[in-house]
Amino acid sequence: MDASQRYSEYHNNSISTSSQGKLIVMMYEGAIRFVTQAITCMDQKDISGQGNNIQKAYDIVNELSLSLNLDEGAEVSRKLDNLYQFILKQLTLANIKSDKKALASVLKILSPLKEGWEQISGGKHSADIPAPNEALPKKFAAKC
Repeated sequence: MDASQRYSEYHNNSISTSSQGKLIVMMYEGAIRFVTQAITCMDQKDISGQGNNIQKAYDIVNELSLSLNLDEGAEVSRKLDNLYQFILKQLTLANIKSDKKALASVLKILSPLKEGWEQISGGKHSADIPAPNEALPKKFAAKC
């Protein structure tokens, strides 16, 4: 097994063993990454790359919308669905008109949502957590 196969297997295992909250954070991260890449493609006049990245972001946001439980989630689910529908419209507009402002508005919505889900699901990635021997930032120091 070569290195790329091992990485792929590791990546698949990390996804399949993640909590629901962690998976949602990963979806937000992917959507943000694809929107950012679409902006870069717009700057480089790469229409194909722009379309591919916007479509990937669209698919992720659409999946987030479809996964909402509107019956049990009540008002929160409805508000999230309204945000997702707005994002989907903005992504469509951005793709049709090569509108970077529409993509910027998508990023302004997705970034705080991702941060909120990071807090709900127990924080950021393990790479952001200090190693056991590493000093904690002052804001984490216990006050006695």
